[in-house]
Amino acid sequence: MTATDQRLPDIDVEVPPRPEYVGVVRHLMGAVARLGQHSPEFIENAKLAGSEACTNAVMLNGRAGSTDPISVRAVLDDEQLLIEVADRGESASEPSPGATDPAPTPASGFEGGLSLPLLEGLVDELDIESRDGGGNLVRMTLIRDVEVEPGSE
Repeated sequence: MTATDQRLPDIDVEVPPRPEYVGVVRHLMGAVARLGQHSPEFIENAKLAGSEACTNAVMLNGRAGSTDPISVRAVLDDEQLLIEVADRGESASEPSPGATDPAPTPASGFEGGLSLPLLEGLVDELDIESRDGGGNLVRMTLIRDVEVEPGSE
């Protein structure tokens, strides 16, 4: 367990698995990313990563017919921002019926793998695992890029 896992999250919410709540998650990720002195790029990456993972959770819940909420958690510490998005939907590690991806990968539940490269490009670490009781946990880490004030070096 890391120090980040031991402290209280800056954000810990559940949202209904509906597309209209993706924007709420996006705003929450932007708010937590702004808690430090971050570059606009860091803030945008946090917002996009959180909303992209939430979009996929909505889609996976929908495919499974689940109405269970999507859990969103974010912890900002001195070194990183950890974002976790958990659903109770279809497994991201198993192909959905009718999927055209011949080789099942952890990305096959992510819009045929289209958003996985996006997430990988936005975050420094990405882990997707199955949850006990069904569903997925997407854990993303963005390493902080604290901006230095000009002339303060």
